[in-house]
Parts: sequence; structure tokens; C-alpha cells
Amino acid sequence: MQTKITKKLDFSNQNFYIGLDVHKKNWLVTILTDGLELKTFSQPPSANILAGYLTNNYPNGHYYSAYEAGFCGFSAHRELLSLGIKTL
Repeated sequence: MQTKITKKLDFSNQNFYIGLDVHKKNWLVTILTDGLELKTFSQPPSANILAGYLTNNYPNGHYYSAYEAGFCGFSAHRELLSLGIKTL
């Protein structure tokens, strides 16, 4: 009988930098770490969706977002902060 070994992902003490192009209908998201671009994708304009993606794919990491401030960005900033994603 084979034993299945399952390892949980843990990105403790690793920084993730999230670049956001914030628009009313969608966000373009780019995730970087240590100078390496991990992924770029489009998502609905929701801080909750982004936070869920980060915690599912990069658990226990430190998340920092940056984006060009505009009329859509101020509420996104407040929502991201409330979910533990610091804004640079």
C-alpha cells in the first residue's frame, strides 16, 4: 500500500508585490516576488477575490500592493488594507 504524503504550502516571511491596474469593470493583476514575475491575470474588481487568491496560492506570505491612484483606487486601497494587504 502506498502512503500519500501531502505538504502544505507555506510562504512565511516571503514578500509578494502585487501590481494593480484598477478599473471600474476589472483589475489587471501582476504578482512578483524577489524580482521574479509569477503571474499576470485579469479579475473582477474585488479586494476579497484578490485576497482569496493570494491566501490560497501563496499562504502566509506578506502582501504589498501598488497601483496608480485614480477614481477607482481609493476604495480599493481601503478594502485591501482591511484584508491585510498593505499598499505601497
